[in-house]
Amino acid sequence: MENLFWLLIIAVLAGVAIWYFNGGSTNQPQNSEGSRQPTVFTLQLGDIVQYDNIDWVIEDKLTYNDDGWEWVEYLLQDGDRIGFLSVEDDDTLEVTFTEKVSDCPVENPPSSQITYTQQIITRNEQGTATLKRQRHPERAAENCQYHDYSGPGETVMSIEIWNGEKEVSVGTKVRPYQLTFLPGDGESVYRNDM
Repeated sequence: MENLFWLLIIAVLAGVAIWYFNGGSTNQPQNSEGSRQPTVFTLQLGDIVQYDNIDWVIEDKLTYNDDGWEWVEYLLQDGDRIGFLSVEDDDTLEVTFTEKVSDCPVENPPSSQITYTQQIITRNEQGTATLKRQRHPERAAENCQYHDYSGPGETVMSIEIWNGEKEVSVGTKVRPYQLTFLPGDGESVYRNDM
C-alpha cells in the first residue's frame, strides 16, 4: 500500500513538471519542429488563404509606403482570378479582401464618388505610394497613385494608377477570424516570372 502511495506522488509530481515546462497550459498546440501557423501578419509566398470557400494562393507580398506610412497587400490567385488581402495596422487592424474588376469605368482623375453595381462608393483616402515586391526585391520601387473608397455595409474599392493605367479592385472588409491560413512551401504556384 505504501508503494502505491509513493507511485501516486511521483506521478503527480511528473504531471506538474510536464505542465510547468509546457508553459503552464495543457491547451497549447503541439507543433512538430519546424512547423508554423501563419497569421495575417506572417503570411508568405505559397501560403493558402481560405476565404468564402475558396483556397487563394499567396503569389506575392506587396509593401506600400506613402511618406513613411506602410501597409501590406498580399497578391492572391485562384486559377485565373486575382485577389488582394490588404492589411493595415493603424490604431485598429483593418483587413480587406478585394478582387480585380474590369467593369467599372473610372474617370481620370477618379472622382470622389463612384457608382458601382448601383451603390454609391465614396473616396476616403488618396495619395502616392511606392511599392516593393517580395518576389523581386532587386527591382526598383514602383510608384502609384491610390484612391481608397468605402460604400454601404463593408464594401470597399481600391483604384491604383500605374503610369496612366488604372487597376480597380472591389471587395469587403473582413475579420481575421473569417480567414483560415495554411502554410505553404514558400514558392509560387501559378507563376515563375512575376
